Amino acid sequence: MPDGFDYQAFLSLDSTNKEAVRQAHMGAKSGFWISSIEQTEGRGRRGRKWASVSGNLYCSLIYDSQSEIYKASQLSFVTTLAVCDTVAECLEGVDVKCKWPNDVLVDNKKISGILLETFSKTPKDPIFMIIGIGINIQDHPKLTLYEATHINEHTKTDFNADDIFSILTQKMAYWLEIWNVQGFATIREQWLKHCKGLGENICVRMPNEELMGRFVDLDSNGALRLAIGDEIRLIHSGDVFFDTTKNNKRK
Repeated sequence: MPDGFDYQAFLSLDSTNKEAVRQAHMGAKSGFWISSIEQTEGRGRRGRKWASVSGNLYCSLIYDSQSEIYKASQLSFVTTLAVCDTVAECLEGVDVKCKWPNDVLVDNKKISGILLETFSKTPKDPIFMIIGIGINIQDHPKLTLYEATHINEHTKTDFNADDIFSILTQKMAYWLEIWNVQGFATIREQWLKHCKGLGENICVRMPNEELMGRFVDLDSNGALRLAIGDEIRLIHSGDVFFDTTKNNKRK
């Protein structure tokens, strides 16, 4: 573990995020990692089931947000950069991109999932962020909203969950340090350098609306700035799909 972090591993859990909450109730501090070989109730964004077969990485980090809820969205980008760097270190020469809001793509296929949740014992107690991370290593689900892939599909090296977790904890410590010292502006800049679809036409699907427009950039808090004609819409949550038929890039 990097300095300031601790770790506990399990054979099987309902979910690492749920275990993180239980550990926080028992006094676990910020910087505490939890991993499990399998999950029986893995979850993704919007309550979607996250397939959790043995061989992939399932882990969660308890992190003190200093009671600033707005930092939750910023931590999503910090985590995405850490996962992107982790995957890129394993797959030299392979196209690894960040996808808004918190996915990582390999050759345009989803390879990871990130789920951030908040926890506090009482309204007066510190607010912790529970950062859940799943990375496909030896297998990937076949019937999903996005086409998926896994690390070992792109390399002759037989990576396992311990290998990837070791890299991830180092990358996460690095990007958390950058964020804490330099602020979100640096995280935003680095994320945009690695993102998929910048300047292109995309489709954003939300529960009650579907929008088509050009992905301009991110605002100062990480919201997606979508150009629709002469109007700029700020999108705070949604599912992004890439429009390959109108691939109009910025000039």
